Amino acid sequence: MALFDTSIVLDYLLGDKRADAVFRQHQYRAVSVISWVEVMCVSPEEKHEATRAFLRSFERLSINESIADEALVLVRSRPGLAIHRALTWATAIVNRMPYVTVDTTHIARDEPGVVMPYRWSGAGRSAKELRKA
Repeated sequence: MALFDTSIVLDYLLGDKRADAVFRQHQYRAVSVISWVEVMCVSPEEKHEATRAFLRSFERLSINESIADEALVLVRSRPGLAIHRALTWATAIVNRMPYVTVDTTHIARDEPGVVMPYRWSGAGRSAKELRKA
């Protein structure tokens, strides 16, 4: 059981075999509603249905007051942490799930509850790349 962030989902959709291997290790997978929206926003129109179908293999977890409060704690304790990342990470914390991410920006590799199976190289990934995948 684990919550996956946007970076690793995008890697999978772009054909990264490392992301595929990570997903195969987890029978139960979840994403935050934030990641769901982020992925769908960059998905090309012609791939919306396939992307949506893939995302249905994850439980989509909503944001509630506890998650919002935890995200605020994360943002205040880690200057520069983007609110969308904090909300996703907080969703994992509140739901007591490992947070699987490959984006090491503002999160230490040894952070409790965080799993970083590899380092993300796709900070600038775009819808154009998803069209090619």
